[in-house]
Amino acid sequence: MRTPQERTVPNSAFPRKHNSLKGISCGYLRVILFLVALSITSAGCVTTGPAVPSAPGIGSAGADSTGIFLYQNIVNASQNGQALMNSSGSVPEDRRSAAISDALDSHDPVTRDFAVSIIPRAHGGTINLAQICDLWETVYTRWTYVDDPNGEDYFSPASRTIALGFKGDCDDFAIAVAAMIESIGGNARIVTAQNSTYGHAYPEVYIGNTPEEFKVAAAYIRKRYHVTDVGCHITTGEEGPRYWLNLDWWSNHPGGKFYADEGVRTAYYPGGRWEQVETMVR
Repeated sequence: MRTPQERTVPNSAFPRKHNSLKGISCGYLRVILFLVALSITSAGCVTTGPAVPSAPGIGSAGADSTGIFLYQNIVNASQNGQALMNSSGSVPEDRRSAAISDALDSHDPVTRDFAVSIIPRAHGGTINLAQICDLWETVYTRWTYVDDPNGEDYFSPASRTIALGFKGDCDDFAIAVAAMIESIGGNARIVTAQNSTYGHAYPEVYIGNTPEEFKVAAAYIRKRYHVTDVGCHITTGEEGPRYWLNLDWWSNHPGGKFYADEGVRTAYYPGGRWEQVETMVR
């Protein structure tokens, strides 16, 4: 489902004021201008307010931007539903969800303390999108990819990943980001997906259940990262529509383009619940 692209109208330039300089000699004017220039040079950079945190490689306002994009999904199998069982009588997702739930140690002091230490005073208060972006940027800019020799069966606890200096594979990244978001009061989940080449894992954060909440989040991301593209997954299940913002490391900014999967994903939640979602074809 694609919504019409939003347009922004540039602010009109402020009209110039032509002030009279009668009574001021040219020599006196030169002295004033020199002193003003000297004071500006001494002061260095001048800002009009607190700058938004930025980092190398974050954000991209490419020419191929297409505006808001939404992926409508529907739950087609869950922990309480029907799923294909393996030879041991349990579904593989049950084992994986238990391991991911253990790794999402949001109550561990290491995870909680580090997450809190990142938030600047300007973004303080209850959980908000600015705080989520602060956490994502910190992990994104410090991350060192290291392949997991144990494959998909090993999920590093967030506290351990933080202690190691943010090193690991895609699921370790997803768990670290999600656990830190949970530790400051947010709701996050881990999504795994597959295509014809390889599998991938990435975190998502819940931003609301209405289009209006998504538009507010999209406006903030556009302003902070100077981008046009902002998207999310809308999961429709028993709880109604829920908007999930993409926090994948391949997206270059929160709400970036999604991993190209085959249309079916598995979402894992803190506490061990999991569900499979499928892109709706209209």
